[in-house]
Amino acid sequence: MNRVVTEIEFRLRLQRLLLQGDFAEVGCVTGPGRSGAVAAVYASHILRVPFIPFGSPAPDHLGRLLIVDTATQTGKTIRKAARRYRENNPLTLAAYQEPPRVMFWYEGRKPQSFRHERRNAA
Repeated sequence: MNRVVTEIEFRLRLQRLLLQGDFAEVGCVTGPGRSGAVAAVYASHILRVPFIPFGSPAPDHLGRLLIVDTATQTGKTIRKAARRYRENNPLTLAAYQEPPRVMFWYEGRKPQSFRHERRNAA
């Protein structure tokens, strides 16, 4: 069974990571995919900087771009996002490192599997 991360736990963890890290130069935040969008909106509120929808241009005059995601397993998604925004000299952050697998309060409490996990199980 996957551990479910509550909204409060997630918010406090992301807040701690952002406020203890070196993110003073960050001027805007984005995040890849659905979970990245959730994390980026939270980060934008914590840092008090604009949220930029993923794929939209990040204005240079705002400062460095932070790419944030809820969790990372291999790091492939966040590395790909950083390459997409390489001209903005982005910083990256994931709130959780997997394994172990975590689920978030906004995900349905149902058995969930991912395509790569089904392939590996066969």
